[in-house]
Amino acid sequence: MPRPPAAEAGDTPRRIRSAAVDLFAERGFHGTGIRDIAARADATLSSLYHHFGSKDDLLVDIMFTSTEPLKSAAEEACRVLPTPCERLAMLIEQHVWAHVSDRLAKIVSDTELRALTDGRRERVIALRDTYESIWRRTVEDGVAARLFTVPHVKALTTGLLEMCTAVSHWFQPNGDLDLPELCRTYSDGGLALVRAVREGRPVRRADLDIGAPTRFLSA
Repeated sequence: MPRPPAAEAGDTPRRIRSAAVDLFAERGFHGTGIRDIAARADATLSSLYHHFGSKDDLLVDIMFTSTEPLKSAAEEACRVLPTPCERLAMLIEQHVWAHVSDRLAKIVSDTELRALTDGRRERVIALRDTYESIWRRTVEDGVAARLFTVPHVKALTTGLLEMCTAVSHWFQPNGDLDLPELCRTYSDGGLALVRAVREGRPVRRADLDIGAPTRFLSA
């Protein structure tokens, strides 16, 4: 058989990953066969195995591809933005943005962790723990600077993340809010939850000049 053009061959991993995301979201991980993914991606089984190894490895790849950019963006935001108020607002906004703009991959990543076992599951959990720790340190920094009032940092951080993650399940782009306004609404709510203050006054999203939610996210 003739070899595919280089551009088409180079696009194969993306097509396989996209097909897997769609099918895992539709049928669940265990309800999707490896042949189903190859057929949806218009790829051969040998090509799928070559690029990803197994269905389990493909799921891990989806989870890493989904979470790693958020972790990198969070690290960069915390490096660049000067105060815990700005950092927390940006963490919230870029998390909400990513969970809407890449909705199916985020849903798969959030719901199919149970399908992984042994070392694969541990690798994904370690990455998520690292990402969550950035949020937790940001809240801790705000408490230490007396900008936030939070009795239980870990509980509140977990709740904030769960709140922001849930947008992938319900947000509709043709609804009452557009995505940028949704991001601002959530960051305003997050600042209220930590009781953010500056010079004795509550801090609102409108007080902060942090840029767009995509400022630190990879294209």
